[in-house]
Amino acid sequence: MAPKKATPIFANKEDANFREALQLYDQKQYKKALKLVDANLKKNSNHAESLALKGCILHFTGNKDEAVTYIKKASDKDSSNYLVDHLVGLYYRALEDYVEAAKWFKAAMDNGSPNKPILRDLSFMQVQNRDYKPLTECRQQYLEHAPGYRANWTGLAVAQHLNKDYSGAVATLTKIEGIIKDHLTASDMYEHSEAVLYKNQVLSESGNFSKALEVLEQDTDSIKDRLSYLEYKAKYLLYLGRKKEASLVYRELLKTNPDNMQYYIMLELALETNIMEPEVRVRLYDKLTSFYPKSDPPRYLPLTFLSADSSLFEQKCKDYIIPQLLRGVPATFVNVKPLYGYQGKLEVIEKIVLDFLIEDAPKNPNPSVTVWTYFYLAQHYLYKKELDTAMKYIELAIEHTPTLVELYIIKARILKHKGLFEEASNVMDSGRKLDLQDRFINSKATKYMLRANKVDEAIDCISLFTKLDEDAVNGCKDLHLMQVNWVLIESAEAYTRLYHEQEAKLVASDLGKDSEEYTALQENVAIYKGLALKRFQAVVKIFKTFYSDQYDFHSYCLRRGTPRDYIDMLRWEDKIHATPVYVRALRGLLNFYVELYEEQQRVSSEQSQDDLKTKKSGKKQKKGKSNKKKSDQATKVEAEKDDQDPFGLTLLSTLKQTDFIEQLSKLVEPLASEAPTSKDTWELLFKIYTIQGKYVLALQALKSLDKILNGDGSKKLKEVGDRARYLSEMSKQDAKANQAIVKVVEKGLCSTFPEFEKLSPEEFRAVYSK
Repeated sequence: MAPKKATPIFANKEDANFREALQLYDQKQYKKALKLVDANLKKNSNHAESLALKGCILHFTGNKDEAVTYIKKASDKDSSNYLVDHLVGLYYRALEDYVEAAKWFKAAMDNGSPNKPILRDLSFMQVQNRDYKPLTECRQQYLEHAPGYRANWTGLAVAQHLNKDYSGAVATLTKIEGIIKDHLTASDMYEHSEAVLYKNQVLSESGNFSKALEVLEQDTDSIKDRLSYLEYKAKYLLYLGRKKEASLVYRELLKTNPDNMQYYIMLELALETNIMEPEVRVRLYDKLTSFYPKSDPPRYLPLTFLSADSSLFEQKCKDYIIPQLLRGVPATFVNVKPLYGYQGKLEVIEKIVLDFLIEDAPKNPNPSVTVWTYFYLAQHYLYKKELDTAMKYIELAIEHTPTLVELYIIKARILKHKGLFEEASNVMDSGRKLDLQDRFINSKATKYMLRANKVDEAIDCISLFTKLDEDAVNGCKDLHLMQVNWVLIESAEAYTRLYHEQEAKLVASDLGKDSEEYTALQENVAIYKGLALKRFQAVVKIFKTFYSDQYDFHSYCLRRGTPRDYIDMLRWEDKIHATPVYVRALRGLLNFYVELYEEQQRVSSEQSQDDLKTKKSGKKQKKGKSNKKKSDQATKVEAEKDDQDPFGLTLLSTLKQTDFIEQLSKLVEPLASEAPTSKDTWELLFKIYTIQGKYVLALQALKSLDKILNGDGSKKLKEVGDRARYLSEMSKQDAKANQAIVKVVEKGLCSTFPEFEKLSPEEFRAVYSK
């Protein structure tokens, strides 16, 4: 569609006033701009440009509710005016509603706006929305407007790359290289080097490795990042079957970083020793060890392919483990633990370390050798879940050297695995007090306190390493500001356990509903419930911020000439919701929302009235004695400055009035594309779809879950079987369900699980019991 010819503007005094107001708005002189706009609207209340500009001004001066009215009026009055379109687009961009903003910016250009930088802003929104199809055209138009900036050429190449037009992207990058090759200064060389490597990355992704290698060699002199050059070259040679040449490049890479395990693995692929006898491979690693005697990988890697019953394996194990025990390397167990997954190797390693403890450690003049061997064995038996034996060794270690912080960490971990969270927390805190400047042990102590539901103590502990404002009693606000997700999620789970605990007390108590103790328990349940919800949602909010923050980098990365990093960032953002801590927050929210949903389903109208009476009768009593206490507690849990809802009670009350299961569904559904191989994805979606009555979708989620947990189809898993029965029962019991849908679900269950139709529910559950 060809853009319209721009309509003449600034034809009268009103338009002149508007032009001046627009300049003041750009300079952020909002009061002066508003005065001129109001003068315009006083004379002509239908002046669409002034209405739109007033909406933007009101938004940026804090009158957000009023701003919406003016924006809506402006768009209704004259949506074909490119100035109105642009201002409305700016308003939605400020709201971070990039889909709507892109629509209005596109309308501004279609309606003839001469303001070409709108195209640049539009392209950023298209990338933010992952709307790649129109991106190339948009970038092409902006390049034609401003071809003198290399960033605009790179922007077009990125757009073509994102649309998988590899040849177009390479042609664009090659063309700008040809134009500027005689005009590059020393300060331009880094950006030029990155652009050259980006062009090579695009060629590689197209699958044309021979061309990529040819171009890489041609551009050698332009490339400043020699490490990337060597890695690209080695990869291409390997893909092209030129393994001898690739091995030489990998040897060169090992000289630059002999601790990179991947280089050793790739060197073996190039030399084809990975398919040879273990003895041959060991000789290679012996030679590499002589070249790089201080590096860990050449000593460790032979242990991964030598068989456990080989005498060579035992000897190499001794050569690897014993020197670390002699040197007192705290990470010895962590280094060795991956070997425990191989059959028989755990037993060999256990014998080596026990023999060393009995025969060699006592003879060694260095007493720390014994304590580090105890330390290793405590972790070893903890891994085997022999907790009493693990505790025996860690106690021996602490008795030997009671000032070693690491010992308390392992003792606390053993107690945690025993389910003694309170004791584990106390032990970890004892370790923390041995070194108050150690941030790691401080964080571990905080985590263990949270696991023991000691939330206030935990926040005070972690606050030792946060930045405190003058009026702050702890670092709670700073933890939110610094987006410390692990503390927030652990706090949310601790508050969940606390409100369950208080709720159980409330149910079990025989207290009268008018008593102070009953009222206090009710109040604790409400507070802990609100805080749990608030902390879970804080994690979700932080991930929304992560996603929104990428908007600034659409411009920044192109200006700085880092297109490879920019592409990496986009791909990372595309999978951001698969991050474990985010999935954990969603699981916590799901459990919370399901409880709330079931409570709403369970509570009858009579019970609601009774609760209302109880609240009314206890309201005055609550305020009398707990105001000061609640005020002190509020300052400890505030998530932000001037927090209007520190306990999350308003948040909880508002949530109850909404379709919170649908809200959760919108948060969880992106996982289907971002984390399709995670069982958490399909477990969460199954539960949500079942509650919503979307039984066909629930069946699809169950099939996906079964495929992940039971790839070869040989297992009859209880968690799958129970969900199959649950889905069948829920769909049949739902009076609102379409009977045709119920039949489809039953047929789907029968085809997916052949036993479902043949066996009774009890027999089916007996079969699916693993």
